[in-house]
Amino acid sequence: MRARLTLVLTLFTMVWAFAQTARVQIIHNSPEPTVDIYANDDLLLDNFVFRTATPFIDVPAGVDINIGVATANSTSAADAIANFPVNFEDGRTYVVVAAGVVGGTPGFNLFVNDMGQETVADGNVGVLFFHGSPDAPTVDVVTGGNPIIDDASFGDFQGYLEIPAASYDLSVTPGNDNSTVVAAYEADLSFWSGRTATIFASGFLSGDQPAFEPWVALDNGGTFPLRAINTPPPPPPPAPDGARLQIIHNSPTPTVDVWVNDDLLLDNFAFRTATPFVDVPSDVMLTVGIALANSTMASDALVQYDLVLEEGRTYIAVANGIVGGDPGFNLEIFDMGQETADEPDNVGLLFFHGSPDAPEVDIVAGGAPIFDDVEYGEFSGYINVPAGSYNLSVTPANDNNTIVAEYIANVDFWKGRTAVVFASGFLSGDDPAFEPWVALDNGGTFPLQLDNFRPEDDSAVFFQADNNVSVSTELFPNPASSNIAVKVKELSENEVQISVVNLLGQTLLQRQFFESGSGNHTFDLDVSALKDGTYFMRLQIDGRKLETIPFHVAR
Repeated sequence: MRARLTLVLTLFTMVWAFAQTARVQIIHNSPEPTVDIYANDDLLLDNFVFRTATPFIDVPAGVDINIGVATANSTSAADAIANFPVNFEDGRTYVVVAAGVVGGTPGFNLFVNDMGQETVADGNVGVLFFHGSPDAPTVDVVTGGNPIIDDASFGDFQGYLEIPAASYDLSVTPGNDNSTVVAAYEADLSFWSGRTATIFASGFLSGDQPAFEPWVALDNGGTFPLRAINTPPPPPPPAPDGARLQIIHNSPTPTVDVWVNDDLLLDNFAFRTATPFVDVPSDVMLTVGIALANSTMASDALVQYDLVLEEGRTYIAVANGIVGGDPGFNLEIFDMGQETADEPDNVGLLFFHGSPDAPEVDIVAGGAPIFDDVEYGEFSGYINVPAGSYNLSVTPANDNNTIVAEYIANVDFWKGRTAVVFASGFLSGDDPAFEPWVALDNGGTFPLQLDNFRPEDDSAVFFQADNNVSVSTELFPNPASSNIAVKVKELSENEVQISVVNLLGQTLLQRQFFESGSGNHTFDLDVSALKDGTYFMRLQIDGRKLETIPFHVAR
């Protein structure tokens, strides 16, 4: 999350200063290391992890920008190990892939496609292919007996192909021999109608780690691997001497390090990413410490949890809540995890409610709740359903007729496997916004596609909001130096709470106001004690969180 916040706020500042803009998505496909990316002297992406991506974002165009790539934990643009000057053209859309091996062959580079797309005709999907496997030869990608990707070498883009949003069997062959199938994968993009995606070859074909695997980067930043076909689903893992564990990061802030006893288990673990299931020791005390990214030792942990995992059992742990906020950060544990479905053609789905400000919910499919009365912080145990595409409706727990939002959950590509659907982000409109995500059992994550938002009156019931509350808020001056005025329009008689929050979710200032008359009101806050930087102004009326507005302090 901190990487996404840094990206958004840095680019907001840069774009603000330039009238010309382009659109860019960045994909990290260099096997090592986790990197920081700078734009001129500004930190653009903090702790950018392998096989993750940004959504398409606005960037300044028509100006020279130096893109510097540094190893994680850098302190300034001067730490960059590679620099790439760019000048984006106004109105164009770009896909940028970081690929190659830092200090190796082929060397690290930024590969740029200047004909990016974000949308295609409804019913179709736009697919761009990038060959990013450092040791793989020239390849073709074949479907239905015909090459759709022809003679792609490392560093090449090919596409876009605009094809019906459906499921395709893709065979990878040598560039000069389509009869020799090296590997075959299922690419199910039926859930991504009208949108675009980049399929990128990733990892090492030689067997080095990470191993070769084609991944998908959706235009909104979700990433997941393609499923290998012509091989049976993985058998249930043998009963280990230890336990099995998957960890999902669903705390909006910040990027964290995870320590187990005195060992670093997860370095720079980002919001809405997950681990695969891994072996962990059982029947011994494990002290799990959560520290901010770039920590150096287990004692840097902000919070610690003592766990004893039972031998032979499978666990799912979700990092949830808000560091320094309400509800507070916690590690939620599910002790009945599954890695395979009950039948080869089924998929096993577990639901976790991780939206901090959402009430108790039902998840409805086909008119009936499949996950019933799930409160924040709760898991609703597995259901095994035929691998396919489902329309899921989010409703209040006591009213399945009030549909707040509908999503398309296409899990047809995940036969025989399991996944966790987790509610994420803030329903009130705070950043990051509410969105259901999927964590596959192998660690891939992606958001569900929104099918339909419901009318405001339905949403108000779900929020349990006062329908008489209607506000419009302005901040000035922004940036501020000593005082900032918060102007709230169309305010009736209400109790108003205004908070200033930093990027870690910590509340630095908080004021209460009581208004007896309706109309426009202006509230003055003294921000002279704040250091220069970016903050959020949160407005609550009668306890209901209504708006979160970024602002800057500069002197």
